[in-house]
Amino acid sequence: MLTGELRTRFLQSNGVATDTATAASVIAPAISVTTPPEGSGRERVFIRSILPLASAYILMMSLLLSGSWMLQGAIEERSNKLIETVLACITPNELMYGKLIGTVGIGLAMVVTWVACGLFAAYATQGDIAELIKPALEPVSSIESIATIIFFFVAGYLMVSMIFLVIGVMSESMRDAQGYLTPVIMVIMLPFTLLLQSILSGKGGVLVEAMTWIPLYTPFAVLGRLGSGIPTWEVIGSGAVLVAFIIAEVILLGRVFRANLLAAGARPSLKAIMGMMRRGA
Repeated sequence: MLTGELRTRFLQSNGVATDTATAASVIAPAISVTTPPEGSGRERVFIRSILPLASAYILMMSLLLSGSWMLQGAIEERSNKLIETVLACITPNELMYGKLIGTVGIGLAMVVTWVACGLFAAYATQGDIAELIKPALEPVSSIESIATIIFFFVAGYLMVSMIFLVIGVMSESMRDAQGYLTPVIMVIMLPFTLLLQSILSGKGGVLVEAMTWIPLYTPFAVLGRLGSGIPTWEVIGSGAVLVAFIIAEVILLGRVFRANLLAAGARPSLKAIMGMMRRGA
């Protein structure tokens, strides 16, 4: 009030009319403060997408690491003639399932270690890193989100590990395996890179939604979309499609696995592999 009165008197003393001086003293900007809706803003979406995208990336990297170890082990067993000794004690199916379960266990152990390090950085430390990680944990703070991550991690491991395992039993050496492995890695990695770029740019769109329903990319697409939001029906539907794909994959590639355990000679062609799938072992 005192400031307004002093301003009015100053204007009057400089020749400004009384009414004009009084009106000028009460002029103020109209300011309105609005709060953006929850989950909006590119920066918020980016922060919320950090952990889901990191989960998809960790799944990819751990798959390549553990899958390559299993592939190399299968090749060494064949080249050193150890597979005959192993098959004298267990059945081919037991060998296949044992390798798959072991690979999934090793991969999940790596993931648990990385997750533990992330939680330690978020809650046991102070500073900018902790303040960045805590908001990034929001999309996976519910039981449903945690269950979704675990399910698609395990499903992704089973799906890709089965491919690596079959490549291993069809190859006499790592050089032979590269002929199968290189196109497989390219098929997986290239769309995965496009997926990351689409989610980080906030575009999403048809590409990301389509990859959600392609079983080979479903685990990565669903994990990547947790931050920006994915409808529950898509999670359940794509999960069901992925389970059906894995069952068919284990049956068909299992026939190829059994047919090549004791086989020798040149690596089979694509036509020969298709024939093994149709006839069985």
